[in-house]
Amino acid sequence: MNLMIILLSNIIFFMLCLYNLPENIVLVIFSGFFLLGLNIFLILKHQKSQNLLVTSLEHGFLNFIDGDFSASLPDKIEQKYKPLFEQFNQASEFLRVERQRLYQREMLLDIVINASTVVTVLVDHRDKIVFTNKQCQELFKTNALIGCNWSELITELSQEFQQSLQYDDTKLSSESIISSTDKNGQSQAWHIAKSNVRLNLATHTLYLLKPMTEQLARQESSTWKKVIKVLSHELNNSIAPISSMCHSGKLISKKLNEPKLDRVFNSISGRINHLSEFVTGYASFAKLREPIKNRVNLSDIISQLTELYPIKFENQLTDTAVNLDQSQIEQVLVNLLKNADEADPNNLTQVNICEVSTHSSQVHHVKIDIIDFGSGMSDEVIQHALLPFYSTKHSGTGLGLALCKDIIEAHQGKLLFSNLSPKGFCISVILPR
Repeated sequence: MNLMIILLSNIIFFMLCLYNLPENIVLVIFSGFFLLGLNIFLILKHQKSQNLLVTSLEHGFLNFIDGDFSASLPDKIEQKYKPLFEQFNQASEFLRVERQRLYQREMLLDIVINASTVVTVLVDHRDKIVFTNKQCQELFKTNALIGCNWSELITELSQEFQQSLQYDDTKLSSESIISSTDKNGQSQAWHIAKSNVRLNLATHTLYLLKPMTEQLARQESSTWKKVIKVLSHELNNSIAPISSMCHSGKLISKKLNEPKLDRVFNSISGRINHLSEFVTGYASFAKLREPIKNRVNLSDIISQLTELYPIKFENQLTDTAVNLDQSQIEQVLVNLLKNADEADPNNLTQVNICEVSTHSSQVHHVKIDIIDFGSGMSDEVIQHALLPFYSTKHSGTGLGLALCKDIIEAHQGKLLFSNLSPKGFCISVILPR
């Protein structure tokens, strides 16, 4: 608009000069100065408008570069520039909404990855770690993993791990299942998956390490329970008629006055009762109910058990209140204390309560250590101790530790074994706070 006014005024001045020169030279000179001032004013106004446009766009793009999409251009601008400013503001709003959507997706993905039990590691082409989750930090016992050398880091793991985690650039992806031993001597099964990922025009390697020990243990326990239910059903179907016939036989033997026959039926009846108790015990393992949790003080429970067993009790916590099923936990502690009392010839069983927390996690756990000073367990016995039907006792049923394990896992806890040096054995019951 300003340029049109300048052009029009110049045309009028030129026509005025042609009409008045040379008769009215003063009017021409005055008109020339007036036109010059008008041109300067209009040019400066146009330049100011252009500077405002350029400055506004410059600030807007600088905000984009800084990642700030919330800023918008002002509305006070010439009418001809308003469509440009509106398009810029629309682009800014679109980018802001898109970034917010991506940020929310990243937060959700981060929550899902950190909540997963799968250890996740992303390694770039320089063998540097660029992403990990909390499970990986817990596995390596450190938060400072980003930027570390992956090949050097895995040297802390067992030999089986190192062989499975070695990068092979000839394969796009691979999977394997390994078994390793942790620091507590417990066997751990892992499913390891490796795959190549293309990010920012560079090849990265994604490692997924899934612990399978608990899953396999649950499946194994479920299988045992199904077997026990079938056996219990079949045995009960046989025990009932045999017991009835045995009772009838005892009545007949009394009428016939045959003492030998009466002793035979008494012996059969005793064995049937023993078998019935045996089946009932296994059925209780197969029908373990879900825990009914209430706020219970662990210290009070253990203090009550000191009346049953000679225990040296030490509590390192001021508050031992935990949400648990009191009857089930009492059953676990009685079973473990009974085993410790039988294993320790000097009756020096010791019980300690302390608090532990997993690395990179705010969830605290209460740990109950039941320590005896007997001969301990061999590695083979520890490996099979939690299996149903497995027992080293002559009269054992092989259900005690298996039942304890099921109860503790139903409380989202863990049951750990470890031999002490030079002698002794420790069973640790870990329960979440």
